[in-house]
This record gives sequence, structure tokens and C-alpha cells, in this order.
Amino acid sequence: MSDPQIEKLLQVQICDMKLQKIEQDLSRLPKELDAYRAKIAAEQLAIEQARQSVAALEVQRSEMDSQVTSLETEIQRFRNQQLEVKKNEEYRALTAQIELAESSISDLEEKEIELMFTIDSAKEAFEEQKQLIEARIREQEKLIGLLADKEQLLKDSSGTAQSDLSDARDRAGPEYLEQYDRVAKLVKKPPYLVAIKSQKCSGCHLRVSNEVSHMATVGGEPSYCDQCARMVYM
Repeated sequence: MSDPQIEKLLQVQICDMKLQKIEQDLSRLPKELDAYRAKIAAEQLAIEQARQSVAALEVQRSEMDSQVTSLETEIQRFRNQQLEVKKNEEYRALTAQIELAESSISDLEEKEIELMFTIDSAKEAFEEQKQLIEARIREQEKLIGLLADKEQLLKDSSGTAQSDLSDARDRAGPEYLEQYDRVAKLVKKPPYLVAIKSQKCSGCHLRVSNEVSHMATVGGEPSYCDQCARMVYM
């Protein structure tokens, strides 16, 4: 490498790429954080849905209790009416109503017993599921905490990297630095300054002209790849 300015510019590039990497890592953190929060929200929703399923069964049982109470009230009303009627047909009709209500109560009580077993099983499954989900939520919260630590570390590193880049730029020649900045805008993706190896640009891996290769060897002013416009050196 015959041009001393290239050495200084390479140091600028090292600092520049390090800072860009830190900034990229920082820019990804919000998405990672959103992903963890979304997982927690999904887990909490799963708990709530399971809780609502158990609650729905409890409501169903309560409705059965209400139906039984209502039927018992009707039976008592029918029996009171039996004390007042004088015709056998009316008495038999009330008796049939009482028997029908009692049969309905019997059916409801059987269903309620089955429902109680279902509720007990659902509650047990819910508690097991809840414990597993809460464990996963704690894991996601732990990852969020680690992400916050990572963010602070990256911010600290960013400050150091910015300072290092500023120092490196101060040491570089203004003409070379200006061209480096120009190439950085054109190329978009680093590296912006690359070596010529075997007559090929290390950035795009295409062959450079003899003139570019010669100019890079001589030094004294910036040289550029014919194909990708990166700054090149020998």
C-alpha cells in the first residue's frame, strides 16, 4: 500500500462499519421487543380464554340450579292448587304436571352431576395450563429484561464508536475523506474502500481496468473501481 492516506481512510472505514453495525443492532431491538410483548399478550389471552371456558361452565351450572328452583316452585304451586280443586280431572291434571316437573328436575340433576365432573376436570386442566403459560410468560419477561440490558450496552458502545469515528476522520486527509463520503452515498452498503486482488475489486469481485490498477499502485489520489465505483487500493 503506497498511499499513506489509504491507511488512515481504512481506519475511518473500520470505525464507520463498527458504528453502522451498532446502529443496525439498535434498530432491530424495537421489533424484538414487540415480538416478545406479542408472545406475552398471546399467552395472557390463552389464560383468559381458558378462564372464560370454565366460567361458562359455571354459568351453565347456575342456570340449571335456577331451572330446578323454578320447577320446585311450580311443583309447590301445583300441590297448593290440588288442595283447592274439587274435580278429579283437575286433580289428575295437576298430578301429571307435578310428575312432569319432577321428571324434569331428575334429568337436570343428572346433567348437573355430569357438569360438575366436567367443571372439576376443566378447572384442573386450567390450573395446569395456567402454570405452564405463566412460566413461558416469565421467560419472555426475562428476555425483555436482557433486551433492555443489551440496548443500554449498545448505546454505550455507540457513543464510543462515534467518538472513535470522529477521531479517525480528523486524522484522514480532507480530499480522501470527501471522496469516501461520496462513495458511501453511492454504494450504500459497506465496504466503500477495498483492495484490488488479482486485478479484481474486492467489493464487487469484477475485474478492474489496467488504468485503475496502475493508478491505485501509484497512489497520490483516490482511485475507483470501473464497475461498482468503490474506492480501491493496491
